[in-house]
Amino acid sequence: MARNSYRNFLRVLEKWPLDESKTGGRDLGEHLRIRVSEAFRLGDTTPTDEADCQRVCASLNRIANNSYSIRYPRKLTSTSTGVTVQECHQITSTEFLKAIEESEKGLLSGMFKQG
Repeated sequence: MARNSYRNFLRVLEKWPLDESKTGGRDLGEHLRIRVSEAFRLGDTTPTDEADCQRVCASLNRIANNSYSIRYPRKLTSTSTGVTVQECHQITSTEFLKAIEESEKGLLSGMFKQG
């Protein structure tokens, strides 16, 4: 039975894109791949709770297929924060977060300079 669960998870992971803008363990697709490899350390011979695996795999499959996005389309062009989806993607990128950290370091070092 674990063989079917393992194969189903692999099919879902094939649909799940990796977000190159999020590195260092911040990408959900990367996290899912790690969790599946940990859960199925022995491949398709790993003992599993088949019902639980089917439930989780079905949920991930619905997300990967954008089932809810298709069923409940948004008419707004921006998020609840007032920024567009593209701007939100840029703000959550690792590159942007590093730039913020660097600017905060510069700001803090300027505040504590002895003069």
